Parts: sequence; C-alpha cells; structure tokens
Amino acid sequence: MSDHGCPGKAVSVSEYLRRIPKVELHAHLNGCIRHETLMDLAHERGATLSNRHFSAEPLHENLASPPNNGEHHSMYNIMPRSLQNCFDIFAEIPACVNDLSALRRITQEALEDFAAHHVAYLELRSTPKRLLRSHQDDQSQKVDKQVYIETVLEGIRDFQSKEKERFSHDPVLSSSRLPIVCNFIVAIDRSQSLEEATDTVHIAIDMFQRQQSRPSNLSPSIVGIDLGGNPTKNDFRTFQTLFQKARQAGLKVTIHCGEIPSRDEAVAILAFRPDRLGHALLLPSSLQKVLEDTKIPVETCPTSNVMTLELARSSNGNLVHGLSQHPCLAQWLQNNHPLSIGTDDPGVFHTNATKELVLLVNTFSLDPCAMAEKVADSVNYAFCNETLRQEINAKMREIMKEIHHSS
Repeated sequence: MSDHGCPGKAVSVSEYLRRIPKVELHAHLNGCIRHETLMDLAHERGATLSNRHFSAEPLHENLASPPNNGEHHSMYNIMPRSLQNCFDIFAEIPACVNDLSALRRITQEALEDFAAHHVAYLELRSTPKRLLRSHQDDQSQKVDKQVYIETVLEGIRDFQSKEKERFSHDPVLSSSRLPIVCNFIVAIDRSQSLEEATDTVHIAIDMFQRQQSRPSNLSPSIVGIDLGGNPTKNDFRTFQTLFQKARQAGLKVTIHCGEIPSRDEAVAILAFRPDRLGHALLLPSSLQKVLEDTKIPVETCPTSNVMTLELARSSNGNLVHGLSQHPCLAQWLQNNHPLSIGTDDPGVFHTNATKELVLLVNTFSLDPCAMAEKVADSVNYAFCNETLRQEINAKMREIMKEIHHSS
C-alpha cells in the first residue's frame, strides 16, 4: 500500500472510497432532497406527487437481481430516470419546497448527507426563487430571490458552525474526516425568460461584491454562476451577455453543455471558455478536440449521465455496463483531462459521493489510490479562493495518509 492510502487487505474498495475526503462541485440543491423529506413536505403542504416518478414507499436496491457481493449491490439502476423524467420531477419538487423552512431543511440535510460521505469541500447550486416565509402564508406574501440565497447561506453557516463544535469535542471524528466547507453557485434556469435571468444575475453580482468587503475562508460565499435547466429550452447565446457581465464582476462561470446534441450552442460555449463545464456529454469529435486543447475542467456525474442517456437500459439496469458506454469518460480518463466527480442530483438518482467513485473504479478497473488522487486534485477546479483551495488540498492529503496508517 502506498503512502497515499490505498486500501489494504482488511479494507474493501468501497470502504476505502467512503473514507477518503472528497470534493463535490456539481450538486443541485433541490436534487439533493431525501425521499423521506419529499414525502413529509408533500404531506405537510397538501401536494400531490406523480405516482409515475415518486413512490410513497422507501426505495430498496432490488432491481435486476444484483449480485450478492455487497461491493456491487448498489451498482444497479433501481429507479430509471430519462432526461425528460428528470425535468418532469424537477417541475414537481417546488410544490413541496415552497417556503423558507423547507429550503432550510433540505439545505441542512444535503450537508449532512455529503458530510456522511466525507465530502471536505462542496459547492451547492440552486436557482433562486420567490418563496413563502411559511407554507401557511398567503401566496401574495412571497419573499424575493435575495432572501432565498441568504436562507441557503444561513443554512450552510449554521451547519458549519455545528461542525466546528462537533470537531472540537470529538477527537475521533477529527481524525476520520474533515469538517465540510461549502460555498454556493447561483444557477440560471435556461427555461426562464431573459428578464428573469437578468434579475438573478444582478442579485448575484450585488451580493458577491458586498461579500468581498468581508472575506473569510470559513464563511459560506457566493462563488460562481451556472447555466442549467432543460437543455431543450433556449440557448446559451440568449444569456451570454449576462454571463460575461458576471465574469467581469469576478464570479466564476460553469455551464451545462452537451446534454443533447446542439453543435452551434456548444461551439459558442467553448468559445466563451467557462471556468468549468457540466457534463459535456454529446460533443462532436471536433469539439472534443477543442475541449482537450483548452483543458476546461469537466464536472462529470457518472450515475446521472448513465440514466439521462439511458445507457443501462439494454443491460437490465447495470450501471457499470451503462457507464462503460459513456461517450467520452474513458477518453477523459486516458488523457488525464481535468475532472471533478459529482452526484448531480443524489436524491433523484439515488446515489451518493462514495457510490460515484465506486462506480468509476468498477467500470474502468481503476486503481482506488489513483482515484483518490484524482479526487484530491479536483479541489484545484473549485471556485473558492486560492488560499482555501491549498488549505483543503493539504488537509485532504493528511487524512489520506492517516487512512493509510490505520489500514
């Protein structure tokens, strides 16, 4: 076993990958919602969820008679989600997360879930919405989008404060993982109007510039802006001026790209040179070459990609078989392209930060130690400041060495 903490005989690959510190750069807040929480909120708010996409019963990983080996048990698609399914689901969740208390709850629970899988640095993203203060309020009493962002940041701040307290009183905890550090990416939903997007970008820039007067490595911050949402709606070029304005103000930029074939839009996105790309799945070979030359980091989300491209349909839900058909991941790994490994929507896709790494290792027969190195390297693509980036990277490598010595 190397000094970087590769698993010994007494530690399974999945356990080793659970224990290593992780970086999560592509997680949508609403998509992180727990199944049980969604059911609770729907009941409290009298919302009716589609039987097609939501079950009142807890999910069990029992599809397709997976192997008895526990290491591979979760490598099956127990709830198929096409790209259209996903956006149908996302259209229903707002009926349940319609007020600030629900927003606080899903923020806190998302952080708990990522911390449970030893995520050391997290960038949550969400499209700000006008919500009720309480679900019992009149619909005319909605707060503005700035309050939405402030509520998420307060939820992160509260969780990080509790983390600090826990770590100060628990030496065992501090030797096993790092306290989670989380920042926020303001997302633009491309299905919304240019006017709506303009309002969101102006709020993001204003809040970002005000926080610059009180920088702190420990305080959650707005660090970037994202274009996401249904890729069949609108076009990056509709919003490009807004993203240029955000970039000039100092915000980092990530763009969902190539979720469907759309060459002209992809050309424009790559020419814009965002700081990161989300997914970048269906680029023609000429644009894959541009991506390779520019070294724009890609936020790849294995389970999400398999499901939305329906790659596992022909193999009875086998995610490993599905991921082996990913249009570009094998090439990215072979060429050592800058990658971060994300969950995208862990609640929707029934995944977690550990499972994504296990899926990658199983599919491409990767060395778990090399996988851990790639994860540690991905903090270099984070939107936080350089001081925090280096600090987290150093601490991650310390923990990796401790895992080695304890294995």
